[in-house]
Amino acid sequence: MKNEPLSTKPLFDMHVTLNPPHDIGKHYNGRRMIFDVKGGYIEGERINGTMKPSGGDWLTQHSDDSFTLDVRVCLETDDKALIYMFYKGRWVMSPEISRKVLNPKTCATVDKNAYYLRNLIMFETSAEEYKWLNNIVAVSQGEITPEGISYYVSEVC
Repeated sequence: MKNEPLSTKPLFDMHVTLNPPHDIGKHYNGRRMIFDVKGGYIEGERINGTMKPSGGDWLTQHSDDSFTLDVRVCLETDDKALIYMFYKGRWVMSPEISRKVLNPKTCATVDKNAYYLRNLIMFETSAEEYKWLNNIVAVSQGEITPEGISYYVSEVC
């Protein structure tokens, strides 16, 4: 078997608004914060819809100030199909960038390439027209916005 490099193709852009976090505090693995999804939407060539206010991000801040994302959300397509989307990710940035990114007044001034925010995404659905999602893996690059967070999601081919 020839080892070919992986490739990706755009799947959709996702824009998420979040409620203020529930700060659980420091524990043996770091600091836990839970962000409930307030809403959002996805838009792409093959799939468009909204994000139901039913999920969230169980975010852990580690002792080195990096973060691990653990996200579960429910999408509803424009044609009313429900899709469970879940992903794990890593968010790493310097202390200087962190101060700007975590401040709602300055987060929009920071280029998304100044920090590392990447996710591995999978899907579950019983909707016939979207069952192809059950058989793919996607990746994303994230960007903090004043309203929440945006992701540029690509299917791994």
